Amino acid sequence: MKIKLIDSKFLIVGLLFISVVIYMTTTSIAIISNNSSQFISDMQAEDIIIDLFDDIDLLKDTANSLADHKEIISTLQDAKTNGYSTQYTETLCDTLHNFTYIMSNLSFIRSISVVSISGEFIVSDSEIVENYFVFDRPWFKEEMLYLNDAIVTNVYRSYSHNELTSSIVKFIIDPITGEPLGAILLNIALDKLLYELREDYRIADIDLFIQFSSGIIYLRDDELMFSTDPNFDISAIYQEDNVNAINYKIGSTDALLTLVINLDTINSNILVSENNSFVISRIYTLTFGITIVILIVSSLVLKPIFSAIKSLVHIIEELGESYPDYGVGISRVEEMAKFIEYNLPKKIKYLLYYDELTNLPNRKMFKILFQNYTSTETSFIVMLLDIKNFKGINDACGDSIGDQVLIDISKSLQNAIEDTDGTVIRYSGDEFLVMIETNRINQSFHSFYEQRFLSIIAEPLLYPDKKPIQLEFNAVGVISPHHCTCEDDMIAKIYVMLKKSKEDNTLNLLLYDNAVYDKYISEQRIKEFLKDAIETDEFVINYQPIINKNKKVKKAEALIRWFSKDIGFVPPNEFIYVAEQTRMIIDLGNWIIERVAKDLKTLFDIGNPVQISINISPIQLMEENFVPNAKQILDKYDIDYSYICFEITEGILLEDRGVVKQNIRLLQQLGIHLALDDFGTGYSSFSYLKEYSLNIIKIDKIFVDNATEKDYAIIYGINLISKALGMEMILEGVETQEQFDKLREFGLIQGYYFSKPVVWAEFIKLL
Repeated sequence: MKIKLIDSKFLIVGLLFISVVIYMTTTSIAIISNNSSQFISDMQAEDIIIDLFDDIDLLKDTANSLADHKEIISTLQDAKTNGYSTQYTETLCDTLHNFTYIMSNLSFIRSISVVSISGEFIVSDSEIVENYFVFDRPWFKEEMLYLNDAIVTNVYRSYSHNELTSSIVKFIIDPITGEPLGAILLNIALDKLLYELREDYRIADIDLFIQFSSGIIYLRDDELMFSTDPNFDISAIYQEDNVNAINYKIGSTDALLTLVINLDTINSNILVSENNSFVISRIYTLTFGITIVILIVSSLVLKPIFSAIKSLVHIIEELGESYPDYGVGISRVEEMAKFIEYNLPKKIKYLLYYDELTNLPNRKMFKILFQNYTSTETSFIVMLLDIKNFKGINDACGDSIGDQVLIDISKSLQNAIEDTDGTVIRYSGDEFLVMIETNRINQSFHSFYEQRFLSIIAEPLLYPDKKPIQLEFNAVGVISPHHCTCEDDMIAKIYVMLKKSKEDNTLNLLLYDNAVYDKYISEQRIKEFLKDAIETDEFVINYQPIINKNKKVKKAEALIRWFSKDIGFVPPNEFIYVAEQTRMIIDLGNWIIERVAKDLKTLFDIGNPVQISINISPIQLMEENFVPNAKQILDKYDIDYSYICFEITEGILLEDRGVVKQNIRLLQQLGIHLALDDFGTGYSSFSYLKEYSLNIIKIDKIFVDNATEKDYAIIYGINLISKALGMEMILEGVETQEQFDKLREFGLIQGYYFSKPVVWAEFIKLL
């Protein structure tokens, strides 16, 4: 197909287009330049006017301050009583001199004056005038007398200087009689004001006009002029000039300030000119670039059309829908577009609600499916199947094999429930949900799971050049509506049960158990309130005495108790577990050591110290800074280390970690005693007793409860070994006289027989 890209009509259209672009560009540049000049002029004018009004406010505040000046008021009161005196004028002059710095900062202030109404004189910083009658002055208006704030007067001609002036006036009121004593005048010379405003406007040439009721004063071309012509028209002067005229009303006076700014001089300013040149060059460059692009696009207009058609064909192929004819031609564009319009929404919906890898419904679709299942008012089970160690499969075999495993498992799961009308959903990476109405399952859920799902992973999956992959599931199930109220409730409960399944490491289906969920909720509440329990002082330490055969208290074990203001009493076995899971046990353990140290310090002070045992969590013992922290706390209270015993369990010794051995060695070097707690509940290996040279062995109460002669024989044997190793024995859980009588010879006794754990005040009484 031959395509004629350029002809005479195209050239004419192109030339016309270029002409229009050039005209629009030059016009746009002129408009931008003029608007820029106008904006700059407005901005600069606004700045100097704001400064002017700030200055006027400063002068008003000064007038108010002078009118309230105690020395000025006192002097005018004396003048009113005694008449005119040079002493009074000298006092007023001295006071005004303290404010003359205003004149040095504001050149348009001609003078600052104090007027005495009764004395009929005026004192300024430079002169004194007698026979000065306030009420005859052109600036005076009767409503000024009792105003609370200073005001700006209308323009008037000064008698003494014959200059156009506007004053800031504040009358001075006698605080005793409430009558006016005089006035403060700050006189503004309008000619100086015009010169100062012109100096402040540095970016361009400017003319300034102040119009008032009896005339106009203006500064034009460096010439100060005055006119009383009532028909004076500022705009007529600048008809041929490129100017920006801005008007400002000066307070509540009759004066109108007009700034006439020459915009051409703004454009000639070096900074503005450089900025305009930069903008203009950018506009020309952009216009030129756009023009070139449009010309190139226009010259190749047919090529993009065919490219667009090919793109449409590619989209149709991606949609995966059958299209009768892929013929590339302009006549087919509309047909192809309609085809895409019809099929694209279906493809988008599929991508939204289905997993692209497995073609299973996804998480979003599960929400809809859950609503559909719920609407039937028939109970249904949702099983979550989580592939164990799927990350390990990806790491060992690669992502492509991992994807193939997911595809194969999804097909197997669908086949397994094909006869139940159930649904398989890929809920997340390695998690599948299976939804089935319970009436379609004719056996127990556990049996159904074993026959349908465990069978499909009974044999390993085989892939070329890869080792066999043996899969296992973490599987849990929740039945709606028996176990849950809504979708969010179901998902929350499923994941709680999944956590339990992973902890138990079971291969069987774990159905929802309310006790497990309640325990989880309880742990979450404990976790929530445990954070602040130390700061809110909710923990207490109870002490259980440890006695010898003569029932004398030789030691004690510190046992923590938590009385939460929010959830009441929390058993130690519940909150200690949560504290260890969240590592809050470290702060809690430090708090226990410090509390015990404080109490032990009290025992030292009363001269009756005993060794206190503190249970140490494995988490604490695996901290590198555990020993330094414990030492710092004990040193703070000057505690003899031998009166502290840390109880550890056999489990931490099984870890065989270097940091644990190091911490045990450091504690022993300090002289802190170590006790092996709950001996007899774990491996009960005497090798640990020998290897770690522990000080105390505590026999668990399982040997004491319902003890037989065989149990006593075991205790006797352990006692012989502990003596051989130089260890002290403590027997826990002694509750009866019979137990005490039979065990007292073996070692120290701890249990309810002598005392349950008691608060500090009760413990002291037992010593």
